[in-house]
Amino acid sequence: MHIAAGEYLCLEGDKASTLYIVKSGMLVGSSKASESGALQNFGPGSIIGEFSLLESAPSELTLRAAENSEVLAIEQSTLQATLDKKPSWLRSILSFLTSRNHIAQENKKKGDLIQALPSLLYVFAAHLGETGADSIPLPLLYERVQSINSTSNEDTDKLLQSLEELGLLKVQELASQKVVRAESLQIIPLLYETLRYRALYQKISPNILSITDQMVLSTFVTLARESKTPLHNGLCTITTANLKDEAKKSMHGFTLTTRTLAPLVQRGLLQPSSTFDIHAPLENIDFFYADFDKILDLLELNRIFPLLDKKLV
Repeated sequence: MHIAAGEYLCLEGDKASTLYIVKSGMLVGSSKASESGALQNFGPGSIIGEFSLLESAPSELTLRAAENSEVLAIEQSTLQATLDKKPSWLRSILSFLTSRNHIAQENKKKGDLIQALPSLLYVFAAHLGETGADSIPLPLLYERVQSINSTSNEDTDKLLQSLEELGLLKVQELASQKVVRAESLQIIPLLYETLRYRALYQKISPNILSITDQMVLSTFVTLARESKTPLHNGLCTITTANLKDEAKKSMHGFTLTTRTLAPLVQRGLLQPSSTFDIHAPLENIDFFYADFDKILDLLELNRIFPLLDKKLV
């Protein structure tokens, strides 16, 4: 089959049951479903429309000849006639391979979505840092995320929906324009750094707390909220005696020791009132103090991080 430059081979959405193999020339494929408007080129040896051939699926692309081209067309009826002459198990294998191809495509879409998340968080965090604002116009977010990761607006919307369901941000109308507003100014950059660390070093970020550390910090926050002593420069102070007593109640009889608190002290999340010795009794320290907002942010990060993974995967 010969196609002159500028002629169309098929249109997106057409009922199709044909597989095409490009013998010479160049075909260009486009899709309205692709918000980025990216074109696909098919040169000699390219195979187009395998799903149309096997499943009578509609054409996924509009195909136009960029230059004079020759294309080999294989009709579904030809394939069926060939299959009728082959062993019965061949049809089952083709059906299985088609199914696996569908699964692979879905996994790729999920993978692309996961890879796009850090770009979205980076754009958001950078904008907040540059402007000091708590929101970014949605069109600007679309534009910047697409420029970094070629992510479609549709995929960006999916990510925003997941983040909104987790309470991290909110998409709202402001002055006749949609904006994306951060519910917590610190969580977005913190989440970005956590994902970046995991991607770079292939291990858990230091921002992720152990279960014991989460329970201790939650106990600390409970006491700080109940305390009548006002925060001083954002720092809250809790006596060691109160911390131990509350831990026994909220941590089901768990007894705090210097060894238990050592990871939090080493990371600077809890500051002791005197020299901290992992081998000495905890009672040697009168009180601990900490940055209240920083602890809240870390606890929130540890709440949403596993939920975010589940939503995307």
